[in-house]
Amino acid sequence: MPFLLPFLFVRLVWGIMIAVFACVIGWASHLYGVNQNLESYALRYRAIRMELGQSEPKITELDSLFSSEDSNDSIRRLRSRITNYELAIQRQAELQLQQQRINEEQEAILQNLMMK
Repeated sequence: MPFLLPFLFVRLVWGIMIAVFACVIGWASHLYGVNQNLESYALRYRAIRMELGQSEPKITELDSLFSSEDSNDSIRRLRSRITNYELAIQRQAELQLQQQRINEEQEAILQNLMMK
């Protein structure tokens, strides 16, 4: 009987460790699925924002693109288009800021020349 108690304790500890490990794996797979959904929704939002900049948004086309199972290539192309669009918008904003700075410098130089 005294030898049985440590053996049961070891089995209990191993059982708890296996249960905790299984819970961690289940939780990680759940978070992975949630992350995939959030990434999909973020891509949809970015695509809609890109389409609203154009004439008429094609929201039904976006829904059908995301609902089909074998559209990985289409989603990859859409992600590439969105990234290029966002980079172009960012570059355009940078160029506008640069142009504004140049105009301010020109005005300052003209004011200095007028005072002399």
